[in-house]
Formats: sequence, C-alpha cells, structure tokens
Amino acid sequence: MKKSLLSASIIASLTLATSTTFIAKANQGTQINSQLDKNVDVEEHVLVTANRSQQDRFSALSSNVVITQYEIEAMQVTSVGDILKRVAGIYVANQGDSGQISSIFTRGTNSNHTLVIIDGVRVNSATTGATNLSAISVQQIDRIEVVKGPRAALWGSDAIGGVIQIFTKQYQQGNGYVSAGFGSNDYYQASASLGLGNEDHNYTVNVSTEKSDGFNAYTTDPDNPYDIDEPDDDGYKRESISLIGKSVLSNEFSVNLVGRYEKTFSEFDSAYGGFPSLNEQNADNYHIKAGSLYRTQDFSLAFSLAKSQDQGARFGNGIKERDAEALTTKRDQASLVGHYSLAKLTGLTAGVDWYQEEVSANYDLSAWDEGHQQYDQKSREVQAVFLQLNHQENDWLFEAATRYDDIENLGNKTTYNLSVGYQLANNWLISFNRGTGFKAPTFNDLYWPGSGNPELAPEHSLTHEILLRNQASNYTFELSVFDTDVDDLIAWNSAAYRSENIEKATMKGADANVTLNLGNFSHSLGLAYVDAKNVSQNVKLARRPEWNANYAINYQLEDWQLGTVLSYRGESEEAVYGAGNVKLSSYWLADITAVYQVTNNVTINAKVANLFDKKYQSALNYISDGVNYRLSVSYIF
Repeated sequence: MKKSLLSASIIASLTLATSTTFIAKANQGTQINSQLDKNVDVEEHVLVTANRSQQDRFSALSSNVVITQYEIEAMQVTSVGDILKRVAGIYVANQGDSGQISSIFTRGTNSNHTLVIIDGVRVNSATTGATNLSAISVQQIDRIEVVKGPRAALWGSDAIGGVIQIFTKQYQQGNGYVSAGFGSNDYYQASASLGLGNEDHNYTVNVSTEKSDGFNAYTTDPDNPYDIDEPDDDGYKRESISLIGKSVLSNEFSVNLVGRYEKTFSEFDSAYGGFPSLNEQNADNYHIKAGSLYRTQDFSLAFSLAKSQDQGARFGNGIKERDAEALTTKRDQASLVGHYSLAKLTGLTAGVDWYQEEVSANYDLSAWDEGHQQYDQKSREVQAVFLQLNHQENDWLFEAATRYDDIENLGNKTTYNLSVGYQLANNWLISFNRGTGFKAPTFNDLYWPGSGNPELAPEHSLTHEILLRNQASNYTFELSVFDTDVDDLIAWNSAAYRSENIEKATMKGADANVTLNLGNFSHSLGLAYVDAKNVSQNVKLARRPEWNANYAINYQLEDWQLGTVLSYRGESEEAVYGAGNVKLSSYWLADITAVYQVTNNVTINAKVANLFDKKYQSALNYISDGVNYRLSVSYIF
C-alpha cells in the first residue's frame, strides 16, 4: 500500500471507537449493593470491541461475553488468566502462580491467535505473539469484553480465535476505591483509585501493588535426564499505575488520554535445561494513548495516537539483574475510525490503522547462532484500511466487513466477515457467520538466531459459525457451533529446532453460556467442546482439552452473598520431544466465596480456592497451587 493511499484513506475515513461500559444484568437479582453505583460512563447492554463501534449486545451477530467490575470483584482472583478461565471456549494453561506465564487458547486456536487490547491499544508481543497477562493488575480493571471468532476484518493480524479488550477503571471527581487483602503463600495486595477534575475534565488515577512468595511450580520428570530440580518457591511482585480520562471541550468535541505502566518480578523454573538456567524475570511494560472524538447525532470521528512497550528481562543462577537478558517490543500506533448513520437502522463504519513494531535484544544472540548478534530484521510496518456496513430490515440483521493489510516484508492480506441474523419471537436471535483471519509470523518465528525460519508463511483461517441467543428478565442463553480451518498453521518442530508451517489444522466444536436468577439464587453455566487437530499429521493439538465446564451458584442473604464455583477441565495432550504426545489428566476444582456488605461503602471478601486440594497440571510438569485462601476489604467513596 502506498503512502498516498494511506493519506487519502485517512482523509476519507468515517469512524468512531468509543469506550463504554456494559453492566450485565444476569446477576442483578442477587447482587449486594454494587460498588459500581458511582462508576462513570456506564451504559447498559453495550458492546464496543466486536465492530469497533457501539452496538447492543443482544443484536450483535458475534459470540461475546462481557465481564463487569462487579463480577471480577466477586471472583476474588489475582490474574487475568483466572478471569478468562470462566469463559466458555477459552482454556488457560498456567506455568505456575499468577505471576508466571499463562497461555490462552480460544476455541482451540493457538495461544497467539487471540488479539489482546487494553483501552484500544494493541499489546501482543511482536517477539512471541502472545500477551504477558501476568503483568496486568486485576485491581485496575473496569470490565473485559471477549469476542469469540475471527475479527481480522476489523482488527487485522492475530484475531483468528477472537479479541479480548480490557478497560481501565474510571471514577468521577471526588469518588474512588480503596482495597487491601492478604492470603496464602504470604500474599498481599493493596490498590486505590481516585477520580479527579470536574464535570468537563474528568480523570482517574489507579495504583496497585501485589506480592506473593508463591510455591514450587515445577515438578521434575525422573525419566528426563535433562530436567533440573529447583525445589524453591516461585514468587512474584506486581506494581501498576494508570491514568485515564477525558476533557469535554464542546458539545461535539472531546479529547481523551490513557497511560498505564506495569512493572513485575517473577521467579520461575525452566522446562528445559541440563544445567541451571535463568530463573528470574522482570517485565517493564507501558502504553500511552492520546485521542480525540468528534460526535454529532449521525456522525462521529475518532483519532488516536499510541505508543507501547513490552519488555521481558531474565536473570538468576549467577546472572545479576543488572546483566539481565532483555527482549523488547516497541510499537507506535495510529488509528482513525468513524461511524455514519445512513438511516435509522443502517450504519457505516470505516477506518485506517497504522502501526510500526520494533524489536531488540540488549545482549549478543550469537550464542544461538554464530555470526548473528541480533535479529536479521528488527522492525515491521503495517498499514490497513477497513470498512463495515450493518443494516436491519424488519427482523433481519446484516453485517459485512472487509479489511486490507499491507505488512512490510510479508505482503498484503485481505480479510472479511459476513453475518446474517434473524430475530425470532420472544427475544430469540439466530445468526450465520463466515469470517477469515490471518496471523503474521512473529520476529522470533522468522529471525531468532539458530531457529528462525524466514521462509514461514502467514497463517490463514476460515471460520463458519451458527449462533443462537435468547434473553429474558431473569435469564440469558447463548449457543455457538463453529468450524475453523487454519492453513499454514505455525508450530514448533523439535526435531528441526525451528517453527514450520503445518499444511492444515482444524478446530471444530461448540460452546454455550446460560445464566438464571431464581429468587435469592443466581446460576451460571458455561460448557465448551472443541476438537483441535493437526490434520496433516492426524494428531491432537497440544494443550486443547476437548471438554471444559464451569458452574457457579450464588445465594443472597440480606448483607451476605455466598458462592460456589465448580470447574472441569478434560483430558488434554502435550508434545514432548522424542516421545510424541503425552496425556494430561482431567480434573475437577471447587472454590467457595463469601461477600459481606458491612455498610454501603465497606465490603469484606473471602475465598477458598481449590477447596479439596486437588493436584493437577494445565501445562506438562507445571503443578498448580493446592488449597489456598484470600481475604480482603474494600471501601468506595
């Protein structure tokens, strides 16, 4: 794509991307006075991520889940991965405690096939393709939107399995939130949020700190002579600060700002070795975004500029922190997105995206391949334009989107989404969806000394989905049946010691969510089945259990709310060098929670996780914590 095309597209684009908050009603009948009553900019039943513009959740033709601040607080979890485990169709593999690596598999796709966005900023690493979820503070999250299925026609590369967008807490001037807690493994956390400014200039500052001594996360394999036993606890520390807000300059025009900085330290055990390896890591991540929004009754235009960094530095076992081996991704981003209402039931969204990624290592990489001290290529530029049209004709709903990406050194990619929906009687909706996606190889895939494969082709996907949805005053229901084909899937070949393209892989399955309120009880059930297979070699893809299920029940008793969560993870497989695939056993887990509303402003939360002290592994040889507890108190003002 030529620069002139990009410039012309920017001038011609009509766009809007606004961040609004959706508060789910599935649990309203049993909620204690929610601490969200004073939260700002709350709009019910709104989804932003699916189409990069506001839409009603029920009429959205994509499978989606919105997890609110209230629901996150009730879960009493310490990581984003623990939140996403509750979403049907998402499997999270942990390599230790909340501060260690977590991998997300959405509907059986690869762990780097889910695009993660924070406040509109793309944060996936350009070196690994994944997102460091352990660096994200749960205490600062307002809500999470999860859109399952391909969204490359709106968001570009990485969105094969879905898109996850995290929104930061906001409060009005003078309002805020304070929380502190402790728990097993010498865990503690403290966080605070404060709204500043006035009616026209409203900004929120969030700060949080969290620490745990952890537990010994890795168990050695007695049959593997290369395994090194490091029987120490693997702890972590996480600190974060963020600023978010906007200034209203007129009835039509406003400017907004988001800034976020996260610093983490974690200890870990390596699954590879033969000799003691680096076993400590620092992450130093930030993003900052400035934008503007012009909005009239029928037209809106939003522009934003952003800069982000994802850095991981490893040391330990004789290597000092000052000599840590660091890999860094820096990304500059710009976006112009607009929306025009052609008629009452017809909308046009168009936009332009640009970003440039730069990767670097602060140490000599020639130990991996003599003569290559750094990546052969260190930067990549992406320019893209997209267009979406949505229309409603009586009970029929139509959505069509297409996007053109020009990727430096990899060529151009065109993707699309087509959806047709029909609103049946009694609040039923059925839709038929077809979408394509792609994933550009990471810098590690292409250029890592000794194992990079510059001949790798981008991955391409085609997904078909049937979606059925229903909602009423006291229940919601959603069922999706999907079939995804991925050509040129990128996978690690241990024998060749590099990544290679697999000719064909498939992910077929279904996921369902049901919520129901009956009197003082609220119920939530998520169930998912996926058959993820390397068709070329007729083997299961690693870390994709066929069955996943979550059931939660809560009981409201005056100022008390008592809850139980049951989780099931089916049998899965993991690839082992020289041994093919080995099986990981299925397991059940149980958690119990209690929330006590002391006053309208003060709440005490308690949780016992893994109640029956189950020993299990979601990643080979990485054990999870046994029975553990958390206790916290929060105050809103």
